[in-house]
Amino acid sequence: MATCPVCGGVLPAQRGPRARRYCSRACQAKAYRARQRQDQEHRMAPGKERELLEAYADVPAMELAENLAGAARRLAGALNAGLPADGFDLDVVARVPIVLAARARQPAPAARALHGIPDHRSKVSTVAVIDLATDATPPRPEVQDPPSEPSRDDAVPPSPEPVGAPAKTAPARRKRLSQKTARAVADGARLAKDADHRDTHRWNLIAEDGTVLGHVEPSYGGTGRSGRNGWNYRLADTFVSDGPYKTREAAAVQCALAWTRVATTPVRRTLTGD
Repeated sequence: MATCPVCGGVLPAQRGPRARRYCSRACQAKAYRARQRQDQEHRMAPGKERELLEAYADVPAMELAENLAGAARRLAGALNAGLPADGFDLDVVARVPIVLAARARQPAPAARALHGIPDHRSKVSTVAVIDLATDATPPRPEVQDPPSEPSRDDAVPPSPEPVGAPAKTAPARRKRLSQKTARAVADGARLAKDADHRDTHRWNLIAEDGTVLGHVEPSYGGTGRSGRNGWNYRLADTFVSDGPYKTREAAAVQCALAWTRVATTPVRRTLTGD
């Protein structure tokens, strides 16, 4: 008599051309989750570092760190709220540290060049190593006597300001925009390729006056060959990203909405002494 491999119960009578393997849909789903966990452990084994390095070869280390930080924050928020953890965030937390640690263990560009290992990531480092190799004994820096400590009675004259130096001014304070003005700026913004788009695949959300409102960049952590699973966005002058979103345009819309919320937030006043 056939039994269910999950719970050990007796299988019901066959109703179609294919024999049943599980007694219920619940046991079938439990077996599927068990196979997924085994596949995940197999992919995360230490011997699979080379496959992960190849999958994330085109992703900069800073972008991997930002994606890892965003996934960790979302997992912490889910734990605090008592919600189930997202499978994508768990996958990023499991994969990205292995990639970063494997890259850190690799020899530096200088050591790779001295050992005859080609380095395709940085041509500048190779040139610097060649220049150092031509001169095996670099000149030693001249050692100067330490300056004598001044006495308490010695008067230290103030250093004069250079002629034509600009006057020191306080940093500009952010101005709060109205809802109408902020929405007009966000509606007129457009996506443009970043200067380093070939390496980072980043897009900039630029207003009509040329102000950069934020950035839209690929999100990595998928199981495909490229490793991409959508798009993230982050506001200008910040390192906090949010996503992923299915399309680049969807991430840009969320970036514009986030910028609008920040631009219309009241500016906090701080007490400063003269």
